[in-house]
Amino acid sequence: MFADKLKKLVSGLKKLDAFYNSTGQHKFMIHDLEFASATVMLREKVIKSRPVRHSPSLRFVQIGAAASRGGGFQIENAAEEYALGIFKSLSHGAGDSFSYGVVNGSGDDPVRLDRLLESRVDRIISAAEDAAKQAPPRYFRGVALSTYDGIMKLVDIRGMFPEAKLILSAGGKEVSCVIPAENVDALRASLGRRALVSGRAQHDGRSMLPERIDVTSIKLIEENAPNIISLGGRLHGLDPNNVKEAG
Repeated sequence: MFADKLKKLVSGLKKLDAFYNSTGQHKFMIHDLEFASATVMLREKVIKSRPVRHSPSLRFVQIGAAASRGGGFQIENAAEEYALGIFKSLSHGAGDSFSYGVVNGSGDDPVRLDRLLESRVDRIISAAEDAAKQAPPRYFRGVALSTYDGIMKLVDIRGMFPEAKLILSAGGKEVSCVIPAENVDALRASLGRRALVSGRAQHDGRSMLPERIDVTSIKLIEENAPNIISLGGRLHGLDPNNVKEAG
């Protein structure tokens, strides 16, 4: 039981690190382990030279402490929702499989892992889900004819509607693509190469990116063609007061 909870905790901290610091800036190591006791101390170590926006372990303890105090804690972002999910998982089984647990850190009060915390986290997550259903969509919801720049990766070409993943040139996010069977040859020719993918983009209102693109055409781009990434660093230092008007 203890090993399973510890695994979930470390895995959760790694995911939170990716939430807060994009690529993940930390390593989590066992600093001390008390003999014959279910007590472990973890050390958070910065492993990359990039600036750290937030300490994942510090934010984790702060979120858990806020939820355990009650008082109508409200979820503000996906990272907080994920952190609460970890606390729910760590608290599950308290009173049956184990008496209780404690997560303690320097950022806030210790968090007691018990049935009360699990029920409070459940209520907080349910309230956030209800609010999300009632709120208007933040982004466009519907179908749009769009074109995206990226690299196609094969997933499954079986059946009438083969599926692929488009890795966007800007940001590197993945978008699912469904390609009609008659366009399989075009898909094969574009695998691993940069292309412009056009089609019906299905948006659900939860993200700027579509859930899926029903592809109508794939146009290959020359390997040496510029893209937005190639502009990195070239727009720094521009003086907005020293820009000449066109014409």
